[in-house]
Amino acid sequence: MNLASLVRFHRKAAELSQIELAVLANVSRKVVQCIESGGDQVSWKNVQAVLAVLNVTLNPTGPLVLQWQADLEHEDQKA
Repeated sequence: MNLASLVRFHRKAAELSQIELAVLANVSRKVVQCIESGGDQVSWKNVQAVLAVLNVTLNPTGPLVLQWQADLEHEDQKA
């Protein structure tokens, strides 16, 4: 599965422009553009925000996922 095409497909199906999606997700248009072009400089938090607006969920799995999620939460609390 390609995240870029997944986001672009759902955005277009929702009849949203990149700017409209960005506003709804509370991110910049550049973030949406970067996701749709397959860029790798987008934070997981911003990806989740965009996917939430599009009603898409990704469920990472693996032996270290819980530790990774805890680390993300800890980083968010620092900020």
